[in-house]
Amino acid sequence: MKEGDKLAITKIWAVKDDLRRVLNYIENSDKTKEELSDGLKEVLAYTTQGYKTNEKEYITGINCEPSTSLKQMMNTKLSYNKMDGRLAFHAVQSFKPGEVTPEECHSLGVQLAKQMWGNRFEVVVSTHLDKDHLHNHFVVNSVSWVDGMKYDNRKKDIDHFRELNDAICKQHGLSVIEKPEGKAMNYGEWNAEKKDGIYFRKIIRYDVDSVLAYARTLDQMKSGLEDIGYVVDLTGKHWTLKHPQSQRKFRFYKLARDGRYDEDHIMERINNNYLFPMQPVKDIVPCKEYRGDHTKLKGIKALYIRYCFELGIIRPKGKRQKYPSPQLRKDLIYMDKITKENTFVGKHNLETIKDVLAFKVSLNKEIESWMNERRSIYNKIKRTRDPNLKKQLEMDRDTLTSKIAHGKKEIKICEDIEKRVPDIQDKLKMVNALEDERIQTQKEYERSLNL
Repeated sequence: MKEGDKLAITKIWAVKDDLRRVLNYIENSDKTKEELSDGLKEVLAYTTQGYKTNEKEYITGINCEPSTSLKQMMNTKLSYNKMDGRLAFHAVQSFKPGEVTPEECHSLGVQLAKQMWGNRFEVVVSTHLDKDHLHNHFVVNSVSWVDGMKYDNRKKDIDHFRELNDAICKQHGLSVIEKPEGKAMNYGEWNAEKKDGIYFRKIIRYDVDSVLAYARTLDQMKSGLEDIGYVVDLTGKHWTLKHPQSQRKFRFYKLARDGRYDEDHIMERINNNYLFPMQPVKDIVPCKEYRGDHTKLKGIKALYIRYCFELGIIRPKGKRQKYPSPQLRKDLIYMDKITKENTFVGKHNLETIKDVLAFKVSLNKEIESWMNERRSIYNKIKRTRDPNLKKQLEMDRDTLTSKIAHGKKEIKICEDIEKRVPDIQDKLKMVNALEDERIQTQKEYERSLNL
């Protein structure tokens, strides 16, 4: 699919655990209360969260009322004595960012749900607006209210769901994306897979280059990669390796388009090590120079900067990028998160965990105030008959929704910082200990040479 093409993609999965837990999940607006821990209810709570759905403006029940959907689904199950097994099905329909309006997204979702399940099953359709890509969630009772028969979601059902989605999207000038094997996937999965492939190729290229800088035999290359956690297979038609944190194998020759990682080029580089050992290794990712004076930083600001140095995300002024030690390199998978957290503590001048907690408390109060203000605006929108005033109120509502969504993201960053700081402290202690050990070993070696 070309970059500018439109897409609409789908996925369905079964809810197999406790019914009450799922229902609690989808009805709980904040997903924070431990007592709300039952399956179907939990899924309904998640899919109908107010801030995700424009305060429930985009929620529709098919063969049920959204506000009483849990009770209705439970009664259907009880009436046919089918409370076990698959409790419900949770499906998603996603659209490319900017492709549809919230109204269009919801309308397409309702249309799809009616065609797919509307004649026999209770369904709640909710449109989520909290991501760049608008998407619909469907919670489908596994038991038919018409005849008590269970919906099994077999391959033919999944195919039918995709076919209906395709037909509806084509009707509205949209197209779809599929996995190579023909299974539909949601936009989040597709996008993550795309980014995952790009990211891991960068990591793998760097690791292969690092090992090839010293390897003088193919076995040395293989063992060098295995030492840092790779699974390497050089026996097949095409050599493969799997990064310790990736679920897929990569072929060597596909790591770069210029062919420098195919079998012939790798062997050439290994052979060249006899003549030109320890060739320089290129940066894993573009590494920005830190232009501030890191020696003046204190607390967790200094901690994050030091850790970013150790990971090679940034480098001190005038110095080369560090290659992370094997003990740290797995955290490169969280590079984007760590960078965001580092920027966050610097932006808000947070030096201690106490500062982070205080910031979070203050932000929670602001969010609560914005939510109260937004509720007031919703009431005004319902009462007003002035179209100009309504339009202004809707703009104010959307502004507050954006503030609330941004605030919740910052709350999540605060929580991530709270968890990560102790982990960083432990890892930096380990790095320091290993560096002390390396220096001591080097000194002992130098003394032995003098003898």
